[in-house]
Amino acid sequence: RMLDKNPESRIVVPEIKLHPWVTRHGAEPLPSEDENCTLVEVTEEEVENSVKHIPSLATVILVKTMIRKRSFGNPFEGSRREERSFSAPGNLLVKRGSEDGLRGPDPPPVGEEEVLL
Repeated sequence: RMLDKNPESRIVVPEIKLHPWVTRHGAEPLPSEDENCTLVEVTEEEVENSVKHIPSLATVILVKTMIRKRSFGNPFEGSRREERSFSAPGNLLVKRGSEDGLRGPDPPPVGEEEVLL
């Protein structure tokens, strides 16, 4: 009845709250609005102590990868010398141009006719 497109015959929220499927045939009735909607007061101290710092997603992924691989060394060791190419097949490594992270000139552009050959 919840999916009924006709608003006249569709079940309404008060009926849903009393429906046997929701209440397990009366064994687990939902609390009343008065019981369920009490005002919760939060102190300034609780707000200050609630969230200290949320790490960046990249940090979380790095830590999870280190734990999964049981690799607790420096995760950035060697990244100055070479990096994996995620777009190339296999285990192709791309050498970097210099230690400061600058690369050499970009490869020449490829036209459509060269790609299709």
